[in-house]
Amino acid sequence: MKPGYFAGEYMAVVGAHDGRYREAITNGPNLDNFLSKFEGSHGERLMPSLLIRSDAFPDRPNSEAISSFMDIVIACVVLDVRVRTVTWRRNVGPFYADSFEIYPWMIAPDGRRLVAQNAALWAVHELDRFRGTASAAVPVQEIGQEPVHPRFFNQLLPIWKSRFIDGQDDWTSRAILRSLKMATSALRLSSPTGSTESFYDYGRILSLWVSAFEILVHPGPTGKATRQKVLDLLKTIPWLSRMAREETHQADFGGGNIRNVQLANALYVKMNDLRNDFLHGNPVEPQKFRLDNGTWILSFPAAIFRMALSTMLSDPDEVTWEQALSGEKTRDEYWKHLQATRYRVDCEECLLAAVKPQPADDE
Repeated sequence: MKPGYFAGEYMAVVGAHDGRYREAITNGPNLDNFLSKFEGSHGERLMPSLLIRSDAFPDRPNSEAISSFMDIVIACVVLDVRVRTVTWRRNVGPFYADSFEIYPWMIAPDGRRLVAQNAALWAVHELDRFRGTASAAVPVQEIGQEPVHPRFFNQLLPIWKSRFIDGQDDWTSRAILRSLKMATSALRLSSPTGSTESFYDYGRILSLWVSAFEILVHPGPTGKATRQKVLDLLKTIPWLSRMAREETHQADFGGGNIRNVQLANALYVKMNDLRNDFLHGNPVEPQKFRLDNGTWILSFPAAIFRMALSTMLSDPDEVTWEQALSGEKTRDEYWKHLQATRYRVDCEECLLAAVKPQPADDE
């Protein structure tokens, strides 16, 4: 992982090229020895990233704060990998949230023993006998400049800080962080090994995605999330192309009620219906997961969720063309803004794949 992408004032994920990585090794008894023992499944040397906290953190971070921080990191990488994998028709980075799992074993503060603690394990062992292994189910990939989105991270981090550092617990912040937790679950491998997945695993993943959207729009203790509230949020997304903006895509609202809606809304209605059928035990056939042009419905939730969440977040660094034209902002600032918001184009291209003819595999 390259330096500085996921670094806040209180917590950061750093790779071996980051100065803070070397500083942690210097200050951690036997940490260098511990990290040197990690290998891939074929004996290749690995350098795991580190999750570190600053001395500015007011207390030892609890598991909820750590987990939520990692949800933000995952959203800033895996969502866009999913989007670009559809548009580029090839894998472009960590495709699953499992790539960001925190390793259960860690060096003890005294530097002599290893400790492990999670829901399934509590153990102590000797450092000399330790051999760190990567997951056999997901590849080891280095995260570089792409597809990381530091600006997205900087939009989400204040929400995390408000909740876990400042102790504020407003409903909107809670909804966003809970929604990210559900999205992280949806972005995991469909089965522990990835080799025994079934059609019913896909239904579970789709259900998690729909839940992530519903949590995002939930109005609070006195209300409830509905399909219509999600559709209302999706209608606020500033799509660029006419095909995405116009209400020309058919959606079945039940009872013979067929309406023309925007593309994202039509896809969500289908997702919601499939979720209901799965969770209620209704008959569902595998072909229901295929759209008319043969694309897979699970190819599109990440793009819709990315745009929906970004539409809800404030962007203090946004620069409009009018600001650049008037001289309020420079052309260079506007160009940097366009580069930072390239994800909008990527997400839209991803969604358009749901209705455009698909190229042959050999093209």
